Amino acid sequence: MRMDEFEQRIVLMKGKMLVDPLQRILLLKEAAGFEAFEMLRVDRELIRFFTKSEALFKFFEELAAEQVDFDMLAQADAYAEFDRHLQILEQLQERYKVLLEAGGWTDRMFIPQTYTLNEGFVKGYEKIEIFLEGYLSHFELELLEKAAAHTTLIIHYTTSAFNRKMLERFEACGIGLQANRAVSFDLGSQKIVNDHPNTESIDAVVYSVEERDEQVALAFMKIEEMVQSGMAPEEIVLVLPDEDFKKHFMLFDTHNNLNFAMGYDYANGRIYRSLDALYRYWQKHDKESIALMERYGLMKEEINVLNADAQVRVERFFRFVQEINLLDAEKQERVEEKYRHFLTLFHKATLSYKEWLFLWLKTLSKITLDDVRGGKVTIMGVLETRGVSFRGVVIVDFNEGIVPATSSKDLFLNSAVRTFAGLPTRLDRESLQKQYYNRLLQQAESAAIIYSTSQSSLPSKFLYELGLEDVQRPKVPLSLLYDHPSQLREEEDPMVENFDAYAQTWSASRLKTYLECKRKYYYRYIKKIKAKEEDELNEGAFLHALLEELYREQSSYASEADLTRRLHALMDTLLPDEDAKSRYRKLLWREKLKGFVEKEIAHFKAEWYVAERELEVSGEIGGLKFKGRIDRIDQNATDTLVLDYKSGRVEKEPKRLNPEKISDFQMSIYHQLLQKRYQNISLAFVKILEKGEKQQVTLLEERNELLGEHIVKLKQTKSFVAEKCDDLQKCTYCEFALMCGRGEYL
Repeated sequence: MRMDEFEQRIVLMKGKMLVDPLQRILLLKEAAGFEAFEMLRVDRELIRFFTKSEALFKFFEELAAEQVDFDMLAQADAYAEFDRHLQILEQLQERYKVLLEAGGWTDRMFIPQTYTLNEGFVKGYEKIEIFLEGYLSHFELELLEKAAAHTTLIIHYTTSAFNRKMLERFEACGIGLQANRAVSFDLGSQKIVNDHPNTESIDAVVYSVEERDEQVALAFMKIEEMVQSGMAPEEIVLVLPDEDFKKHFMLFDTHNNLNFAMGYDYANGRIYRSLDALYRYWQKHDKESIALMERYGLMKEEINVLNADAQVRVERFFRFVQEINLLDAEKQERVEEKYRHFLTLFHKATLSYKEWLFLWLKTLSKITLDDVRGGKVTIMGVLETRGVSFRGVVIVDFNEGIVPATSSKDLFLNSAVRTFAGLPTRLDRESLQKQYYNRLLQQAESAAIIYSTSQSSLPSKFLYELGLEDVQRPKVPLSLLYDHPSQLREEEDPMVENFDAYAQTWSASRLKTYLECKRKYYYRYIKKIKAKEEDELNEGAFLHALLEELYREQSSYASEADLTRRLHALMDTLLPDEDAKSRYRKLLWREKLKGFVEKEIAHFKAEWYVAERELEVSGEIGGLKFKGRIDRIDQNATDTLVLDYKSGRVEKEPKRLNPEKISDFQMSIYHQLLQKRYQNISLAFVKILEKGEKQQVTLLEERNELLGEHIVKLKQTKSFVAEKCDDLQKCTYCEFALMCGRGEYL
């Protein structure tokens, strides 16, 4: 049996029942309802408390398992408020214990203080043999010593440089062991039964690849080589230090050769993700969460009928989940088990819909579904490899930060306090992981270790501790991942029949698209394919909106101070301080707009004023309908100046036009549409972030003449082939690059 199962059988808790994992969080939250607890700065609102409670329970359980009390911790000189924080934590634990006892429960943290040894179970065996791979806490060692008083208890252990902590612990029990030995000893009599050098060595080859997913193909290749050498597939293990990587192996395991020992996460399924999308919507109510929710078939209008903060019983919550067809209890046996247990556990509780959904998602996230596809090659996480051996071993992701996994930061105790109290430190935990890898590799006949260098990743330094310094860079057989024909159908250049330029209302951007790339024109204006909306703030659009508001109520400003004050106030209104990024942007723009402010005041002192903003104009040019939206029109006593804001780079005005390179006729179109309304028109680009410089548009007559030629050709065109453009630079930021197979795409 497994070690944890053995420990459960030899421990008796008379008259007590172990508290449910969810219920213990609610009870701890209730126990935290005292004034001093606020000093720990832990939010007691359920959803936030849930995440912090894990660290609290881990802290209490570790102290209990290592038999360290608060008095011992208090002797450590840690930081000014350390003693007070310890007192608060001790008070929290006592209040929690009172609540447990009132309900007839106990918790794992109290077992070491209150258990009774199950002597009947222990005496039922003439001998108990333990094959130890991992680490024993002081409590676990005490349990084994008590069991050894009633029957023969033999421990088999392989020592190394990576389990010194355990060697120190055995030495304290009177059993001295040396490193790199295979030993067996009787815990009761403290006598060595067997002791010989560990002669097992590591026969492993280290491989380096560039991209992370290349490891998948290389792992398949190494497994195939092991099978070809005579190993049975059942004797081979693929180890995933980062278990999230299993999604990639699932995707490419088209022949079902793999057996995922850790199972499939229910959280990756449609039901869970739909509920998670709903929870995100209730949390944020932003555009992104609405889009995600609706993608899973939940309509905002239907969901908003319900008040997510309304307090209800658990039965009402599940009726709602059933109404939106996301209960899944009838189809999945394990979901039904959790559902029944949830109803029983919380039958008296009242929470908001949002809180119920949070707890239900946490419950569902623990469900794993067995892999029943029949694969023969086992996939495991590193902890699952304890106590088992394989002839063939393949390990991927052998990178720094992943092997060994970096421990999460301790919320309460630093390394100095841990060392003082004899608690395992971060280095001890990492050494334990190293021992698991070491034993797995020592027992294998053949092993392949793979790491990637993508995103500047480094190989694990643990490789050098294992003496594996030589690295091979093989040619990766990517055909193993992409051995099926491409499902992308090569599209012939579409033919646009019955093209009628007169039927369209043209704009500068529409004409520019037509002249530059017929395929882009076809996708955008004929097929009407819309680009994906960007969540990121568009700098150009923001600055346009800012300057429109700037001149909404005032057509000019008398001083730089007035203009700057108004500009900053508008910026704060249009872009609130939501995060550090927003604050940084505002500081940057304020600095960059100083030159713009200076130029604007000089412009107004020359008796110009803003006559129009965001003016929509339309009319005919050469017999075709055109429209435009002009950023700004300024006037003085005699002249009109048409301005177009630019936040990016502006091409310098040429000394003479090259007709083949001119496709943007924005200013010519504005000039033609405005010339009947205004006199003495000149046009300029305002380089907003380049000290507000105004760049005059030149060669206007030549531009107008060239525009006229294009209009004549448009009117004569009755059909055209929607070919891709020849200038690949234009594809870099085109929204249709993927559809055209251009640019950097997968």
